[in-house]
Amino acid sequence: MRAWPFLVILATGCGEAEKPPVMPPKRPNQELIVGDFARKPPEGTMALRFRGNGGIAVGKDKTKLDTPEAEGTFEIEKDQMTISFDKGELCPADQKGVYKVVISKLGIRFTKVDDDCEARARWDGSTFWRL
Repeated sequence: MRAWPFLVILATGCGEAEKPPVMPPKRPNQELIVGDFARKPPEGTMALRFRGNGGIAVGKDKTKLDTPEAEGTFEIEKDQMTISFDKGELCPADQKGVYKVVISKLGIRFTKVDDDCEARARWDGSTFWRL
């Protein structure tokens, strides 16, 4: 009978293991994409500015984003982005590019799904880092 109090104390000390803290949910891609990004050597230099209104600007580097080589629009649906340019000579206005994108607080990675524009197709496999 003396072991009985010991077992009660032992049983009450064994609770559930601590659960790891719950990570906050990732913001939607439509929010994460807004901002400036740049590709760095050795992949070559280029900078992108994604605006909250669905606009995109492309510059040779981050200092050229205010006077971009090309401007246009982008749309994101889940993990796919469709891009088209209506200003500049980077790609013809009627050519849309479709890319699978992975967007985070650190950057954006492009994987080409369909794009006939050679200049933009060079983004395939590239990571642009958030500025």
